[in-house]
Amino acid sequence: MPKNTAKKHATGGIAKRVSGPLGLPAALPVPASPGVEGEVEVAWLDVHSQWCLICHDGAEGDVVLYECSGCPWVMCSRCLEVPSDSRDIASRPDVLFWCLSCHAECTKKVPAPYHGFYSGTLPPEGGKPALHGFLRLNGKFEMGSCAVLATVPIAVIHFILGGSKEIVTPVPFLSHYLSHYFPNGGYIYLKFPFDIATHRTIHSYTCTQEARVTQLKSHLSHSGCVFAFFSDHSEEDSSWLFVGKEKGSFVAMSISQVLSTVLGPYYGVLQGAMMVFLVCGSVIAHDDSFSELQQAILDYNMASAIIFSATQFQPLVTMNVLLALAEQVIVEQLDISKAFPGLLTLSSCLGQHTKVILMTREEAHGVHNLLVTQFAHAHTQTQPWGILVHGQCPLCGSTNSWSTKVAVWAADESREPDVQDQAPVSKYLYACAYPECGKAQNKSSYKFYIDKPPGSLVNAAKTKSSNWFQSPSTTFLPSLMSLPASCGPSDTKGKRPRSRDGEVLTKRICI
Repeated sequence: MPKNTAKKHATGGIAKRVSGPLGLPAALPVPASPGVEGEVEVAWLDVHSQWCLICHDGAEGDVVLYECSGCPWVMCSRCLEVPSDSRDIASRPDVLFWCLSCHAECTKKVPAPYHGFYSGTLPPEGGKPALHGFLRLNGKFEMGSCAVLATVPIAVIHFILGGSKEIVTPVPFLSHYLSHYFPNGGYIYLKFPFDIATHRTIHSYTCTQEARVTQLKSHLSHSGCVFAFFSDHSEEDSSWLFVGKEKGSFVAMSISQVLSTVLGPYYGVLQGAMMVFLVCGSVIAHDDSFSELQQAILDYNMASAIIFSATQFQPLVTMNVLLALAEQVIVEQLDISKAFPGLLTLSSCLGQHTKVILMTREEAHGVHNLLVTQFAHAHTQTQPWGILVHGQCPLCGSTNSWSTKVAVWAADESREPDVQDQAPVSKYLYACAYPECGKAQNKSSYKFYIDKPPGSLVNAAKTKSSNWFQSPSTTFLPSLMSLPASCGPSDTKGKRPRSRDGEVLTKRICI
């Protein structure tokens, strides 16, 4: 009977580990610049948005968009009621428009009526209202008062092993979603497949990127924003990253080698970027590999990075969170440290599948460090404080048998577990509810405790039935061996740690 086969969706596996590129160093002619298919036409960025701040719609027919003089937002005449006898005043060149977002930012502490139009100067400079009375608003104001709209060029770049056939990711859909925020240009999406298993393929890759780097720098100018993704499989035993195929089977190299080769040509482009690593959690599980990854984030001066802990990570479960992340952090330019906890509530599937690690760069005493914070989905029955509760009783073998009365309160640990008050929970008690549990072994029914680890529940991520637990942040300090400022396309050197058994293994995987 024939069986169905499908592409591998998880980003883990087993591959042959090698200490460096295979074959002899290549001396090949520089490949031609990317063809028409790889080129992306970039239009100049319009200063103002084409979508209303309140209704998120455009203008057609008699609808007018009022452009804010303080930020890139616009508001439409459907959401902003300008009296008919005042429209001529509002359209005068010496009258400035002040949008609701700017007004909300300036009146956070002391509320004030919204007038919208001002003569000569804006409110922060002492401008006076140009119209009589306040303006009436229609619709719901959804934007955060601390949000602005991106006016700088945006680039989404995707480094992916062997092209889209090897790894299924949400990045193409995310790019399509983001492009609609920039109808007048200012947005570019580029995908960079890599195969760097041999000296020959490394040479081909680095030469090809020269044209792409020039294209990106031209688009970004000096103030553009980069949202980058790195999609790859990781070798399960060592956490090394796949680099391509050799004789039909994948081979893997160390984190530092792969990142220095793939990202090397983009050293200047990635400064200040946000990077999402769509790789399996074995990279986190091995301290040496995770340290190499964190060091690379600092070496390339990235502003922030996100990685996931699932052993068999499925990139598609990140869809909802990444869409919201792009909208709030890239488009609205909210601070990622403040916005990130609230984004986690948008996908319960993500929390059940993986923990999430946010890494942000910070400066202390003139040195750039990396602040590392882990978030884990928290549910009383399945994973309190992000600690997994096994689904089967080890004594009787029953599944889904844990009692729902699990809370033990810190204020008085002698009280009944189902008596709740305002005291914080210090531990949870789980008891098997199967009536015959332990009788075959002449034991009492199975029970166990889970103590609360250091950290706290995130208020912004709380839902009716679950929450997210934030572990205490740790600081990663840069090593003495850092990436030189002159790092360029030809710099493929890096740390080359040996496997744990000190030998190169020959495990392979077919995907």
